[in-house]
Amino acid sequence: MKKILLSLVLSVSILSAIAQDSTTKTTTTTTTTARNYSYYPANDVYFDESTGNYWYKDKGAASWTMTQSLPATIVVEKTSPKYPIMYKGDEPWKNNSADVKKYKTKRNGTVKIKMKDKED
Repeated sequence: MKKILLSLVLSVSILSAIAQDSTTKTTTTTTTTARNYSYYPANDVYFDESTGNYWYKDKGAASWTMTQSLPATIVVEKTSPKYPIMYKGDEPWKNNSADVKKYKTKRNGTVKIKMKDKED
């Protein structure tokens, strides 16, 4: 009886090992391509060209808000300067501090673009 029980336990453990070894493992890789956004420096607003969503941050707010239409307090005119931004992902505002420095808005509403110095 002990031999039968021992052979049964051994058979189950071998079958279990074989079943685990034959399990197919799949790896999913996600590639994120750069998306087209427009940045409006006078309003500090991003616009997602593909979805039509705006990203803005209210003064004093801790986080950015995504919306299909801007609140009445933020007005983006058709003639407002906008600049194309290529960003990989859904949160273009993550580079906002660099964008604010690069597209600095003057008091008269014009934008002075700061380009990185070219190294020779």
